[in-house]
Amino acid sequence: MITLDEFGDFVETVHGHRPFPWQTAYLTHVAEAADDAGWPDLDIPTGLGKTSLIDIWTFLLAWQSATGRPRTIPLRLFFVVDRQLVVDQAHEHARTLQHALDHAPAGSVTGRVGNALRSLSGEPTALETVRMRGGADWASRWLRSPAQPAVITSTVDQYGSRLLFRGYHTSPRMRPIDAALCGTDALLAVDEAHIALPLLTTATHCAAYQHTATDPEMAGRAVKVVSLSATASTHPDRPRHSITSNDRQHPVAGARLNARRLVTLWDASTLAKDGAAAFAEAADLAVETMLPVLGRPVVGVVANTIGAARAAFTRLSARADADVVLLTGRCRGHDRTRLLDSAPLQDLLHNRDRQRPLVLVATQTIEVGLDVSFAGLVTENAASSSLIQRLGRLDRTATLPWAPAIVIRTGTHDPDDIPVYGPAAHHTWNWLADHAPATPLHDHTADQLRSTLDQGLLVNPTTLPGLLADADSRELNVPAPRIPLVHRTLIDSWTRTGPAPIPDQPPAPFLHGLNTAPADVQVLWRADLTLNADSGPDWDQWAARMGQIPPHPAETVALPAQHVRRFLTRQPAGETVNDVEGLPATNEPDTSKKPIGMAPALRYDEVDHQWVPATEPAHIRPGSTIALPSTYGGHDAYGWTGRPGEAPATDLGDFPPATDTTPTRLHAPTLALLAGCNEAVTTRLAAAITAATTRLNAGDNDDPPTTVIHQLLDHILETTPRTAAPSSLGDLLHDRLTQLRTIPTWGITAAARSVRTGHAITDPDDPARLILIPARPATDRAERITGVGDDDADASSLTRPVTLTHHSQAVATRAAHYATRLGLPDHLTAAITTSAHAHDCGKHHPRFQCMLCAGDRLLAETLDEPLAKSGMDPADRTTRRRAARLANWHPELRHEALSAAAVHQWLTTNPTHTQGLDHGLITHLVASHHGHARPLLPPVTDPEPTDVSCTMPDKQQITVNSNAMGTDWSGPDRFHALNHHYGPWGLALLETIVRLADMACSEEGN
Repeated sequence: MITLDEFGDFVETVHGHRPFPWQTAYLTHVAEAADDAGWPDLDIPTGLGKTSLIDIWTFLLAWQSATGRPRTIPLRLFFVVDRQLVVDQAHEHARTLQHALDHAPAGSVTGRVGNALRSLSGEPTALETVRMRGGADWASRWLRSPAQPAVITSTVDQYGSRLLFRGYHTSPRMRPIDAALCGTDALLAVDEAHIALPLLTTATHCAAYQHTATDPEMAGRAVKVVSLSATASTHPDRPRHSITSNDRQHPVAGARLNARRLVTLWDASTLAKDGAAAFAEAADLAVETMLPVLGRPVVGVVANTIGAARAAFTRLSARADADVVLLTGRCRGHDRTRLLDSAPLQDLLHNRDRQRPLVLVATQTIEVGLDVSFAGLVTENAASSSLIQRLGRLDRTATLPWAPAIVIRTGTHDPDDIPVYGPAAHHTWNWLADHAPATPLHDHTADQLRSTLDQGLLVNPTTLPGLLADADSRELNVPAPRIPLVHRTLIDSWTRTGPAPIPDQPPAPFLHGLNTAPADVQVLWRADLTLNADSGPDWDQWAARMGQIPPHPAETVALPAQHVRRFLTRQPAGETVNDVEGLPATNEPDTSKKPIGMAPALRYDEVDHQWVPATEPAHIRPGSTIALPSTYGGHDAYGWTGRPGEAPATDLGDFPPATDTTPTRLHAPTLALLAGCNEAVTTRLAAAITAATTRLNAGDNDDPPTTVIHQLLDHILETTPRTAAPSSLGDLLHDRLTQLRTIPTWGITAAARSVRTGHAITDPDDPARLILIPARPATDRAERITGVGDDDADASSLTRPVTLTHHSQAVATRAAHYATRLGLPDHLTAAITTSAHAHDCGKHHPRFQCMLCAGDRLLAETLDEPLAKSGMDPADRTTRRRAARLANWHPELRHEALSAAAVHQWLTTNPTHTQGLDHGLITHLVASHHGHARPLLPPVTDPEPTDVSCTMPDKQQITVNSNAMGTDWSGPDRFHALNHHYGPWGLALLETIVRLADMACSEEGN
């Protein structure tokens, strides 16, 4: 049993402190309110713990489960911001909660909350925490059960595009799953919603359309929306929850509300014509001025653009008396993680005492998501809302007698030319100057300026309302964007993910408003994309190498398309990049005078599922994924530089997150970049790899592959340093090579790979390039690798064959489990179970069985029973493609088309098994279980039609001819009717139950 009175004990156990009064009051309101009014918007000053919404949601979800109340609390909480985040404090907050639930003592309030959540989902994990990223394969999916309680942190683009069935940088096949999880059983909490108002409005419209579903069960599962901002709401009549006198009198909350933050204005517009240079010079002077008077030697320096931040970082790094760190949101996930694990940032994040000063230079990425407390703040002038957020990071815990802040204006005569914030920054400066004098920076010294710091303007949540009383808040902030209306026709169009309509409405205006930039481009770097000085790239080789090692989210960085175009046309592309999503496009390459040559790149074509050349600026399309040679540079240990021709960018392709048996490329330039080696070492590495490849290809029995690989790994470990330059990844490389060295045996054929034997693959085009695939995991573990997804005919991570009977029953059981845990009514659970049982019956096709037998027709004909999964090595894509070719099975020839035809024919017999169920839904769930049939299946027909006998869930045999494969022209009408009945997101949820069950069983076995 759990009672609401235990919430305070719960928070104290997890986080070490009692909740603020407003938090307890909010919990009580949500628990007692009717469902529609259950989540008021939050009007809470920064620094008073709005991330505690995670604790409130978790406790209430467990409370309803433990007390047997009907569940009105959503299963998933999405915490969304409009920044490219470096540190996601909401995610860290949720991880702390997850850890506490996983390790809670039996009988404690935390233990009871954890048990209630587990009993709700039937999963071993009480709470999942997810940082949403892109990805096109099964390994990239961010939830494995639709019934799993989860906290998901995301940006506006990542969440909003998924809600609208157009997930950025995801496969079209995965988009219905993403939409279902974002649009049903979900609570959307948008931080700093005054900037993200278009997303709030769009999500509210989507919820309204889902509420119109004629099936009441699905209509009630629409997403719920809450704003965590005092100045943004989807409707003026929405209730708001604010602090009260209890918070003002609280010893901790009251101190934070009255923190002595003293703001001084510096005008640096005459220091340099270039704004970034002026800010860098002024920031250096400001740090020199502040450090002697600070209560703690920790200073935050915040710029409006990456160019200004890097200029300040470069100048401040010359100081010998401080550690200087740069944080921007335009950074690859892997680099970001390493940066956050560094000692200076760990000190900052955990508020540790330091003797040596620390200066953190950052962009607006720190305005949200970063729960740190600076003792001094230096910031470039910005719109008032941004300045207020930055000030919220100054003496955030209110433990200092006073804390100085310096706001710096840099030179521009036209307010419209101010980067990012435009006239709003100009008006904010004038508003501040009305309350405090601005000091022009001419010949002032740090000693002269220091005496003015404690005379600055007092700005905190208590004084701010009075300061703003006579100001026009509209002038002080970036104008609210015009928000387009989401209408039924548009939603009907977005639900069509397979195939998508042409033309297709981009979601960007509905996430950021009209006149906003389109989706970012995901950029990655690979060292084995080599350029021939005479002939340029070998496009086929580039595409093949990307196919061998598919991209993963941790190696990509999100960038505005126009800046990528400028970079590839050798024009500076870093000066005005910022960390706010969806700002209007600027700085396109100048093509008015003559055609501009562009450095060659690769772009992934989501329609044809292949890498294609990108040779002109128009090929860099919003929302696309671009692969660049590492030699182009443009990214360092701190993130995007935007400067072509500098140091090469490291290749992180071999280090995806959450995978067990990732291939490793032994390729000299790749290894050298990771380890920070010079040219001489790179040459020695290339010679050693070439010699090893020659020995492997010779096939000498006296020189077995195991000896060759072990000797090569020993040589590389001895040659490459574990630690070199601070930006190198030598430790990461050494850990990987050491792991490979422990594998007992190696073979050069895919068939040789086992739990003790790895697979070495030579490159026929490059003797200095070798790929090592580790041994398989133990037989009781699933093998999770990148690249296995719905576009594979034999989609599976299993390394053993599975019969069709066993797989079908396993998927049906798992889908029924998910549906039951979600609380679906019996008729929907039965329809889902029936669909899951029949989903793969089309695999009875004799040529499909031949493909599962590696192209061996004789073996396929002598099987005791049909297979569902081949057991072929999931990492060996060459063998899988060869099997499909031998079986004459086209990649777009879909077995689910045959399954749907057989099920449709079976349903016409009105079997007892399906009486009272929605036959159209059953057929659709079978046809769509790999993400197609929304509304059409691929128009690929069987070149050798044959009769196929399929076993139905009631054991009845249905014979259907495979000429039925291809487009089902009844599909669009059926799809439209089902969307109307269950709602767009409700139908996607029903599909998701079947598909996640199928994926789980395809990874785990039966």
